Amino acid sequence: MKRLSLVAACLPLIVAVTALPASAKPAAGSVDGLVTAAATGQPVAGACVTVFTLELAEVRSACADAQGRYSIPNISYANYKVRATAAGFSEMWAYNTGSALAADVLDLPHALNFALRQGNATVRGKITDAGAAAKDASVSITDENQRWRSTVKTAADGTYVFTGLTADKYKLNVIYGDRYQWFHQKSSFPDADTFDVANGTTTVVDEAVLDYGAVKFIAVDEVTGAPVRDACAALYAGGPPDRRDCSSGDGIMQFNRLPANGYYTASVWDAAGTHYSVGDLRPSVVAGKTTELRVTLKPAASFRTTVVDARTQAPLPGVCVEPHAVPVEGVVDRDYSWYCTDDSGSLIIGPLDPNTYQFYVKPNDKNYGQQWVGARGGTGDLREAHKGVGKLRETTVLPQIQVDPAGIITGTVTDNTGAKIGACVFPFAVDPRNGFRFLENCTDDKGQYRIRGLGPYTWPLEFLHHTGGLATQWSGGAADRFAATPVTVRAGGTTVADAKLVPSGRIAGRALDRNGRPTFAYVYTFNARTGDIITWDTTDNDNNFEVNSLATQDVKIRYVIKDKTCAYPTPISVTAGQIVKGIDLTEC
Repeated sequence: MKRLSLVAACLPLIVAVTALPASAKPAAGSVDGLVTAAATGQPVAGACVTVFTLELAEVRSACADAQGRYSIPNISYANYKVRATAAGFSEMWAYNTGSALAADVLDLPHALNFALRQGNATVRGKITDAGAAAKDASVSITDENQRWRSTVKTAADGTYVFTGLTADKYKLNVIYGDRYQWFHQKSSFPDADTFDVANGTTTVVDEAVLDYGAVKFIAVDEVTGAPVRDACAALYAGGPPDRRDCSSGDGIMQFNRLPANGYYTASVWDAAGTHYSVGDLRPSVVAGKTTELRVTLKPAASFRTTVVDARTQAPLPGVCVEPHAVPVEGVVDRDYSWYCTDDSGSLIIGPLDPNTYQFYVKPNDKNYGQQWVGARGGTGDLREAHKGVGKLRETTVLPQIQVDPAGIITGTVTDNTGAKIGACVFPFAVDPRNGFRFLENCTDDKGQYRIRGLGPYTWPLEFLHHTGGLATQWSGGAADRFAATPVTVRAGGTTVADAKLVPSGRIAGRALDRNGRPTFAYVYTFNARTGDIITWDTTDNDNNFEVNSLATQDVKIRYVIKDKTCAYPTPISVTAGQIVKGIDLTEC
């Protein structure tokens, strides 16, 4: 008699049973098929097939004829488990399993064949946990080619038994609570040990369930090595964060009672936002031991504030705040949700690079209006927005953000002939480098636009033509934001602001490397007075460029050649409807 040790981790095996050909598929409400001997392929006359509910209550059964065929009619449509038995053969459950526990759930009607196995070998053993019996552990056995499997539960003394096995090579696994392993104390089927089973023998396979392990994370500052006081960690086990823990000021987070042989990933961050997070950590959990990981976090800056209803002073959850480094060249019009208030109206904005920032507020509740954060309330004018200075390893407190009721701006956009056109309208200088949303703030087929959810302030509006054939302009027909005619939003009201766009001015030229040869470049244009980005383009196949969408104004050009950012030495005067040629951009 052989004696082996077993570790358990169970991944279910799926082994298909041969189905009937399409021409032989059963009628609705029936189970039909063929029962044969797996070793010979010959029909097993008299074999009986039984359909059970998922609670293993017998529904209906039938036995095979001389050709091994059976038919069970008049079965209600539902989910079932099905078993075949015959004298001299081991019982077989669909699909190719030796027990009800391992059986697959079938929806009927179904064409179902069985290939019964003949065997008189036994595998038995005992599963223990720290020396004690592991009651109700799930033990599964499969042949090494995964053609057949069976599952049983251990008894109160931790013992299990499989009978009627054929001679073959097998692998065994165990699930005990949240721990699993393959024999012998392996983490996966490919790594599992194989054992031989011979006809007429009993093979004993005992296994001790691996002890739990632990992981300790120690978060320290990348530069100073000091503990990160507000560090937190999340440990993942193939799904949402299974566990979270935060430091009590010493930078240490520890996770105990972790099943060994599992696959884990983790992330560590600073809840105060004064350090950048680290993700995709992959700790190894070792049975009976604590794995220690020292995680270095790069220092950063952060801001802290609260958001309230301006009238009631009630805290507002779900209000998102976007930081924009000064000078703000353009706003990316996307609904980021990185920095949003919690149920108490509080939020941390960070980690960020040390810099000076201005802050744009986007409430998720459209009854409240967007705003630039001002020193004493909201504003629609970036020039009046509060400037917060972010310092390394510090959390800067911002003024409390008081959010007001929202209003609407609507209007019609035409060209200089009065024809309705396609355009998008924004209450700030939108950054076209990252695209922008074609939603409500873009015109419909009648040339009408609507911007909802703006705070009750005065706003400059930027109008962008869909194709760039007309100039980007600001409210009042201005060429830049400083000259824009402000549009006043009324809480709960609608303000009309129409626009007439003039033909686009353009700048054209070449991109050249240091040797004067044409080369590829990215080209960006900015208003010389406000610094707002207007448009961008790349060189064509001949390394020529042409940027459009320009109103009458002075513009500055920045360009990128071979990953180096360069600036054209002087502003360029542009006139709407005209083109400036001969602008060469040379690698710096």
